[in-house]
Amino acid sequence: KQCAVETAAGAERQSLLAIKQRNQARKEAAEKQRELKAAKASSPWSKEELAALAKAVKKYPPGGSNRWDAIALFVNNLCKLAEPRTKEECIEKYNQVASSAAPPTDSTNSVADDKDAEDGATSEAWTEEQDAQLQEMLRKYPADMDKNERWKAIANGIDGKSKKECVQRFKAIREAVRQGKK
Repeated sequence: KQCAVETAAGAERQSLLAIKQRNQARKEAAEKQRELKAAKASSPWSKEELAALAKAVKKYPPGGSNRWDAIALFVNNLCKLAEPRTKEECIEKYNQVASSAAPPTDSTNSVADDKDAEDGATSEAWTEEQDAQLQEMLRKYPADMDKNERWKAIANGIDGKSKKECVQRFKAIREAVRQGKK
């Protein structure tokens, strides 16, 4: 009986020792992962990567399923990086860029619109004639068209306004209508 107790105690000690060793190995592996992630996260973004990120953010609008996975894949495919960017890196960089962008001129602008304003869209006031032209162009070019082509066509039909300005005006009007219904 004494021998069985000693054997059980020895087995328990060995089991505890194995658990300690596993936990230590896990801690070391986690620390190594943290160091690798920190080193990778600190690698600067090239202009090409930033341009690809901006394109991807516009291409994959908020609300889409797996949006950031798609954005990361887009950036990695376009830039052919040796160390591909993760979706977390893309989110972090986008938030960093968006928070450093100029504050929006209108409270209805989204974070993506901040980038548009930064890219040189002017903020001249819209005339009644331009608003009428915008409404006419919106009727003429249906929403089921390719977005880029549609907004190019709309902007071509409005005197003195760029595609970005037309999109921003549309969003502002849409938001004002929504606010009015509440």
